[in-house]
Amino acid sequence: MLNLFISLLILLFSANTKTESFEGSIEFVYESHYDTSYFTYYVKNNQVRIDQFDNKHLLVQSLLIHMGHEEIYVLSPNKKLYTKLEKKQSAHQDYENFMVQKTENHRTVNGIDCYQWRVKNIERNTEIAYWVSQSDFYFFEDLIKLINHTDRTYDFFEKIPETQGFFPLLAVERTLLRKEKSRIYVANITKKTISDSMFTIPADYELINP
Repeated sequence: MLNLFISLLILLFSANTKTESFEGSIEFVYESHYDTSYFTYYVKNNQVRIDQFDNKHLLVQSLLIHMGHEEIYVLSPNKKLYTKLEKKQSAHQDYENFMVQKTENHRTVNGIDCYQWRVKNIERNTEIAYWVSQSDFYFFEDLIKLINHTDRTYDFFEKIPETQGFFPLLAVERTLLRKEKSRIYVANITKKTISDSMFTIPADYELINP
C-alpha cells in the first residue's frame, strides 16, 4: 500500500482558524518489507505538490494538486511528460466494514504529543494506527477527498469523522494478527514561503492523454 498516506500525512504549530493554514514543506519516509520511498509535500493555500523519490533519493514523479479546481496532474521529470488525472465517479462509501476508534493513547512523535486513531477492516485483514496531532494542516482533509476520486489510497483515513486540522505524523499498517505491513512517518516539517512556480507545469513538458 505504497501511498499509505501518499497515505499519508504531521504537526508542529497550533492554529484555530482555517485562515491560518499551513504553508511550507513536509517530508515523509515510507517503509515496507520490500522497499523504502520518500515523499515531500509542498503546500500553499489550496495547492499541494507531492514529489516521490525512490530509495536512492532520485525523483520518480510529481503530483500537482489544485484543490480549488479539483484537478490533479502527474508529471514525469525523466521523460518531461505530464497528464491530467480524470476524476472517477464517486462510489458508494462502504463505512459498514470499517471500525474507527479514537483512543486516548498518546505518544511523542518528533517532539509532538500525538493521539492514536485506529481504523480496522476485517475483510481486508488490515488495521492502520494513525498518530495524529491537531494543528493548521487544514489542507489534508480536502486533499484526501480529491485524491480518493482517482486513487483509494486514503480509504482508511477518510472513514474517520471530524479530522479537520489533524494530520498523522506516523501511520502503521498491520494485519489483524499484528504483523506489520508498512509504515509512513514524518521526517521533517518546515514552515516557509513556497513559490507559485512549484505548482506550475514546466513549459517544456509535453501533455499526453491518459
